[in-house]
Amino acid sequence: MSGYEESAAWLRRAQTDLQAFVEALAERLEGDMPGLVEVERKREGLFSGKRQVVQMRIHVDGYDYILSREGARVLTRRSQVVRGVVLRHEDLPLQDWLQGLIEDVGKLSGQMQSVSQALHDFLLQ
Repeated sequence: MSGYEESAAWLRRAQTDLQAFVEALAERLEGDMPGLVEVERKREGLFSGKRQVVQMRIHVDGYDYILSREGARVLTRRSQVVRGVVLRHEDLPLQDWLQGLIEDVGKLSGQMQSVSQALHDFLLQ
């Protein structure tokens, strides 16, 4: 196998893995964070029943994390949103986008636990 053939085979595998990753991530986030995740799917072909993720938007604590697929490419962006208005956005590499999402979800989780505990304490008084 030539260097070109090996590289082409690796790229095909990476694209397949990336597509599977995006599908799994969308499914997981929809189930784990209802109401905070919007996923747009499109049919693969005219008569195909299979749908694939074209875009997902995760709303977390003043930010929208947006992942879009354009063909074989995956584009990731984080937008700062206040009252439905985008103040600024930044394109991020996938790794940085994931790290920011994980951090912001962790902060949101901590805030929700504090609110839950305060409500619990209030109701028991």
